[in-house]
Amino acid sequence: MIWNRVSERLFEEIPDESTVRKVVSLYVMAPVMCMYILWVLKEAMQSGKRKLYFLARDGYSMYQVAKVLCEQLGLPIECKYLYGSRYAWRSAEYHLLGEESLNFICLGGIDVTLQKVMRRAGLTEEEGLQIAELIEKKDEYHKVLSYQQVRGLQPILAACEPFMELVKSRSEVNYPLVCGYLKQEGLTEGDWALVDSGWTGSMQKSLGHILKSMGYHKPLEGYYFGMYEYPQGIDTRDYHVWYFRPGSGIRRKVYFSNSLFECIFSSPEGMTQGYRQTKEGYEPVLEHTKNTNWEKIEKSTEYLKQYTRGLASALGKELPDRGKKDVKTAYQLLRLFMGKPTREESIEYGGYGFCDDVIGEEKQKVAAPLSYQEIKDNRFLYKAINFLMKKGKVVHESAWLEGSVMLCPQAGAKELWHGAVYKYILYVRKLF
Repeated sequence: MIWNRVSERLFEEIPDESTVRKVVSLYVMAPVMCMYILWVLKEAMQSGKRKLYFLARDGYSMYQVAKVLCEQLGLPIECKYLYGSRYAWRSAEYHLLGEESLNFICLGGIDVTLQKVMRRAGLTEEEGLQIAELIEKKDEYHKVLSYQQVRGLQPILAACEPFMELVKSRSEVNYPLVCGYLKQEGLTEGDWALVDSGWTGSMQKSLGHILKSMGYHKPLEGYYFGMYEYPQGIDTRDYHVWYFRPGSGIRRKVYFSNSLFECIFSSPEGMTQGYRQTKEGYEPVLEHTKNTNWEKIEKSTEYLKQYTRGLASALGKELPDRGKKDVKTAYQLLRLFMGKPTREESIEYGGYGFCDDVIGEEKQKVAAPLSYQEIKDNRFLYKAINFLMKKGKVVHESAWLEGSVMLCPQAGAKELWHGAVYKYILYVRKLF
């Protein structure tokens, strides 16, 4: 198989102090990413797309692969890297959404606090504390909230007029800056498509909403690695998905960690927080600090580029049309690494900094260090009892639970099985 031939040759040629990192990079992650981007390029060519925008930061590795393949295979596709984030675009969109913006501000997640909710809304620390006092929750400002408690904030904040006015005014300031950047980058003209990791598709929907408000009414299309769900009110034909999609690919979802995927295939720079106008035009405003994982990312990206160049040489000048064969191969690779990792792999990759929130800051470990009891609390039965009995117990979760299991001395194959069962039930339930 061509994937293994390229991996084996590079493994012998590239020296590295970490055998685990080299094996995972060359035999798992680089082949999978190349399979995906080859599919994207094939689909784009067939649909007549000649320009692709790769979204920061999940699209960084995708952009690097696509550039090499287009250059070496002679493909007539322009690849551009588009700076943006859920926070940067939603904060500009809030005033267009009105009260609907609370659906994004009051989202559940890992270790969500009222402080984090206020930051999602674009408020300063001082303003957030003032709102917390108005809604009589100042003493709970830093308290970790359960999913139900976070969602319960929505009607409370909707009824808080000062909060809604602050959100609206911040959004109206951000909006023209976002519009200026998007127009400058060519998004209001021509026929193009987005490329990103996917998961919920909210970035495409937000971007489409903003572009429509600017007078751009062409259907917006995107290519995605995987999708767990589609945004409400969209045409699913505009969302092209490779690895798994809503209503199918359950096994592939069970043995996959989108959080770990994001850590490995992110970019070295910090998150896009917004935009500013300069004498030359518009430019993104990035976090002052680099991505916590920037050194690991640069190393992985170098492996990825070397693998892509080797693959392009092996392919010659043809785009392979392997269809479902590559998806099956990717599942076999990802299932072992993400769904059933070794302890050595969990140590190497579990320490990546991770954030599941729109405001960035990779301060959590993707494989959170959980006690055996905390791991047991993540079982389906425990979570169901907690929800049905309305105990409101905060369950300490992990973005890559399988990695956390392998890092816990008391846990092992049994807990991996429970984790898989929980995911199976979760995804099957979404079918009905």
